[in-house]
Parts: sequence; structure tokens; C-alpha cells
Amino acid sequence: MVVPVSLETQFAVLMVLFPLTALLIGFRVFLPAVGAREAIMGFLRTDWKYLGVAWLVTAGVNEAAHRFHAEQVYTDAVHAVEGSLVEVFQAVTAPSLTVFFSVLYLVGFPLVVLFTYFAVKAEEPEEARRYALAYATLTLAALPFFLLVPVGVTAYYLPGVDALLYDLHPVIGAGIAATDTLVKAFPSLHAGLSILAALYARKASRRYAYTAGALAVGITLSTLYLGIHWLSDIAFVIVLVGLAYWLSRQFDPAVLDPQSSRSLRPRDSSAEGSGSSGPRPDFERR
Repeated sequence: MVVPVSLETQFAVLMVLFPLTALLIGFRVFLPAVGAREAIMGFLRTDWKYLGVAWLVTAGVNEAAHRFHAEQVYTDAVHAVEGSLVEVFQAVTAPSLTVFFSVLYLVGFPLVVLFTYFAVKAEEPEEARRYALAYATLTLAALPFFLLVPVGVTAYYLPGVDALLYDLHPVIGAGIAATDTLVKAFPSLHAGLSILAALYARKASRRYAYTAGALAVGITLSTLYLGIHWLSDIAFVIVLVGLAYWLSRQFDPAVLDPQSSRSLRPRDSSAEGSGSSGPRPDFERR
């Protein structure tokens, strides 16, 4: 007998499998020298602390926004400020373009946000810890606005904007409806966390830095094209990104991991470049 699986469950499973697959591809492409054993041991030794805190903060903010946001919605106020300017991002639409931006939004976002930690850690472990701190700071900074200034998505307010993401497939529509209030558009954490990841990706390899930058631009555009965010959501979150980045730079990495002396040693500049002039970094202990 076939057990029926709800659309919401299908969405949850896909949102684990697709990003996980993308993450594995990221390791293969950008960190080929890091084996599966090293990555797993590194996670069990240190990474679980920083990624675990980031996950708890994200889950807590989403749950609080879902349960405790104000009843009054301020979408009218945002519209009064910027009007219907965001409609220009749907001036040209096509099924292939919608799929492309939907993949960026649903898969590219968790990829760049999570993999940036590992890419930066491979080069400068202390910067990876700062990135985790900046991530948590930015996410928490958005919470007061989610609670006190709820703003609806553009697709359900502007007649000239279609719900391209929500209407793309029943699984996506049901999954998002079950996990998102659709009134926490201000500010856009999809854009903000992607931009923050791109800023810290500059500490990783040049090739990954360019990739993260391109993903951040694409993800930000996807939030506008798909009928989710307002321009005000993007503009304001950039301010919060700058604040979170600045605050993360004020912390000594030793405070974030006081037991790790190895990670605070200066990098051997002679080992940079071809990678053939010295042993491969011990990824699992960093």
C-alpha cells in the first residue's frame, strides 16, 4: 500500500536533499582536497558549535515571527514610499527564467550561506567564526522588524506582480505557505544573508569569491522577480548587513573559540598559491 505524502512533507524533504546535493557539489568543485572524512570530523570537532548556533537562531527567529508578529500589517506604508516600482522586475517573464530564479532562491541561497563557512574555514578559520557570528547578528537584527513591522510580499499586494514562485508548483506553494507567514518581507534576509556571505567569501579562494558574489546578485534579483520582496526590503537589509559585518570584525576570534590556539596562528604565506610548497591544511582540526 502506498502511503500518501503531503505536499508540505515533500517540500521539506526536497529542501533538505537539493541543498545537501548542492553542498556536496560545492566541496567537489571548490574544496576538492577536503575528503568526506575530514569534513565530517571537522564538523564533529568544531563546526557543529557555530553552525548549530546559526541554525538555532534561524529557527528561533522564524518561529517567533510566525507566532508573535503584530496583527497590523504595514504593506501600505511601504507602497506609499516606493509605489509599484518593483513591477519593473516582471516586465519580462518566461517559464525558463522563473525556474532559474526559483532554483537560485530555493537552492542557491542555502548553498551560498552554508558553504561560505566551509570555504572561508579552509583558508582562514578565524574568519569562518566571524562569519557565523555575523550571520547570527544579522538574523537577530531582523527579528524586531518581523515582529513589529510586518510587511506582505509584493505578489499578494500589487496587481501587476504575479506570484511566480508560489504558483510554480503545488509542492512549492504548499510548502512555503506552511512555513512562512508571507508578512515578513521587511527586511529581506534572503538578500541580506547572501550579500553577507559574498562579503566573507572574499576570505576564501578567488574563484569561490566570484561565485558567491554572482549568487548574491542572482538571489537578490530573484526576490524581486519572483514577487516576494520590495525594493525597500533590499535597501534596508543592506544597512543591517553593514552593521552585522562591522560588529563581527570587532570580535577577537579567540573569544569565539578560546580553546583553539592552532586556528590563531598566522597563515604561512609561502603555502599560498599553487599549494605544492607545503602540506595540505588540516581541515578537520580547524
